[in-house]
Amino acid sequence: MKRVILTSLFVTILQIVMVGQNRKIELLKNEPFEKASAMAKKEKKLLFLDFGSPRCSPCLFMKNNIFTIDSVADFVNARFISVDYTEGEEKSRLSQIYSVNTEPVFLIVDADGNLMHRTEGKSTAAEMLERFRQGIDPTRNLTAMNKKYDLGERDVKFILEYINTLHIAGLREKKMAVLENIFHSNFPLDSLKTKTYWSIYSKFDESPVSRQTLFVMDNMDEFISIFGERPVLSKIDILYGGRSRGYIFGKRAPADDPEYSVVLKYAQKSDHPNASKWLVYLVPAGYKFSDWPRMAKEIESALSFNIFKGSERTTYIKMMSEQLAWYCNDVNALPYSIKWIDSLLPKADAQLKSSLMETRSSVEEKIARLSK
Repeated sequence: MKRVILTSLFVTILQIVMVGQNRKIELLKNEPFEKASAMAKKEKKLLFLDFGSPRCSPCLFMKNNIFTIDSVADFVNARFISVDYTEGEEKSRLSQIYSVNTEPVFLIVDADGNLMHRTEGKSTAAEMLERFRQGIDPTRNLTAMNKKYDLGERDVKFILEYINTLHIAGLREKKMAVLENIFHSNFPLDSLKTKTYWSIYSKFDESPVSRQTLFVMDNMDEFISIFGERPVLSKIDILYGGRSRGYIFGKRAPADDPEYSVVLKYAQKSDHPNASKWLVYLVPAGYKFSDWPRMAKEIESALSFNIFKGSERTTYIKMMSEQLAWYCNDVNALPYSIKWIDSLLPKADAQLKSSLMETRSSVEEKIARLSK
């Protein structure tokens, strides 16, 4: 009898747990906005609009891993009529109205369609809940903060939250405009040495040539002594490493960008431990589209210094051979691509070998075509 009671109790507990974990955000599918709006007005709720697609990995992550968490589902279902827009004319129409150009984008609007809040991309459940709470707060949501800023609010605490809100919303141009307003031409650069302004700079400045970045580069040891080696070096590496790779892989000549010479100059004189890695991209990039043989020779020079090792070196050689294969039409430079590929083939696994041979064939065909 005791065993029966214990078994029954276990089954009941298991059922409770299973039921408790089955709740999820109740998403309508591609419904006309007018229908969702009428439902929201009737139930005195707001609208949560989810823009994504079945092929979008971050979108699927949010639906399968975040929207199925009880705390998130309960919060949203109690306050919103939710609609999932993945395809169709209504998705296209609303995307134009609300300037949705990426996925996933999550909007909170009132029942009349007035935008209250916007966020983009993946997040944890805790982050998503905080974004919903901010979105329904009439003093802190995106629309409210835009109004405060436009009316002249410049309190540092407010600015930090406002920039973060714009960042999460994916409103890069607006975010950069606010940053430029803070770090204007008369901004005292020594203020970057304070925790508040360093926090704003380190989190949101995306330019390797801004006044503040160049000031940090010129005084890196002092910033390291104040904020620590890891955060300072990491911030600069993100800016310079990202830009250097962007130059070598871009579809226009880096030399045509006025910022290129500044980035190159600062990389060449920097004591940053990754400066040499920036330069193996930056120096060859200076000749892309203008002097392919010189670019190839600079890559050869970079390889001779053995800055990249192991898989990192393999990736670099593969990518450089592809740059010539894709963009170069100079028969004097193209053989370098074949040479680099051949250096990788002996130790390449089947998948890498297949990719390398495909690139090699395309280069050989291009050389034959150009030599006619």
